[in-house]
Amino acid sequence: MENTTSSRATSAHVARLDRTLKDLQGRVKEQEEALKKLRAAGKPFQEEPDSNKNVHLRQISQIKSAFEALTPVEPYTPPPDSPLPSLLALRTTHTTTSEAKSALAITKHDLSNVEQLLQKETADLEDGRLIETALQARVSALETTIEKHVQKPTAQVAKDMMRGLKNKKARYDMDTVTLVKSFNEFIHDHLAVMLAAEELGGPVVGELLDVDETNLEAGFNAQGKARKPKGASSEVGRQRRIDEIWRQQPERERLAQEPWNETTAAATEMRELTELLLNNLVEADGGMNGGYVELDRESAAARFLVRSRVAQFHPKDARRLRLIDFGKDLAS
Repeated sequence: MENTTSSRATSAHVARLDRTLKDLQGRVKEQEEALKKLRAAGKPFQEEPDSNKNVHLRQISQIKSAFEALTPVEPYTPPPDSPLPSLLALRTTHTTTSEAKSALAITKHDLSNVEQLLQKETADLEDGRLIETALQARVSALETTIEKHVQKPTAQVAKDMMRGLKNKKARYDMDTVTLVKSFNEFIHDHLAVMLAAEELGGPVVGELLDVDETNLEAGFNAQGKARKPKGASSEVGRQRRIDEIWRQQPERERLAQEPWNETTAAATEMRELTELLLNNLVEADGGMNGGYVELDRESAAARFLVRSRVAQFHPKDARRLRLIDFGKDLAS
């Protein structure tokens, strides 16, 4: 029963749509025929205003007459049972919904940009507050120091400053000793064996972290791969290779009876090179053209310092090396 009722309602709706469509098509034909008659009976109407005032006035009169003739005529309205109003309302609703969705997407995008800008501005504000707090603390500390100095005699102020400088120097000396010790431990425990491997034709420092003495003793092939050990090698030949690449064991290490192999040779070269670079930089006193060390050869230690952006070659002479003076700008 329900299916029959629904089918009848659908048929009636389709019939109304057909009648409305035929009615609209008939109205279109009537308007087209009327337009043809007007075009055939009358003169062609000039759409653009004429430069002649009299002609332009006649154009306005014709337009006025046309509006006056059409004003009393009732506009076309569909029959009461026509689905046309509903279809027009549905089309308008669909258009409005689509425009609202587009506006919503644009608004979401704008909101996201505003939120990002707000986060950035909030972070900048927080940074500004931190800087302000630090500056206020610094100003307060300076004011306190000035008050203390004003209340003390000049001789006492000078003594306090000298005492402070001595304390700073002692602290810096202790820090320097600690840093040098850590640096030497890093060379001995990690860096030296990789420097020796690179010097012997192996991988560049950092590419292979698990290099051991066996790899150094066997050597590396042309592709930088470690060769397989071939049993006991000649110690004399090994020492000759070490002396050719690096040099003979220094007197200090020889007297201390320390082993002289590839790792210790590379470590000694690295320590001596960095010490020489530091001393030359200090003696140069920050000069742009000073602080260079003349290299006997381009060693793996020198290349490592350059790759680490700790040192730099002379722009015109690759045999000269100097440390990069990181504190130069601060000192100036």
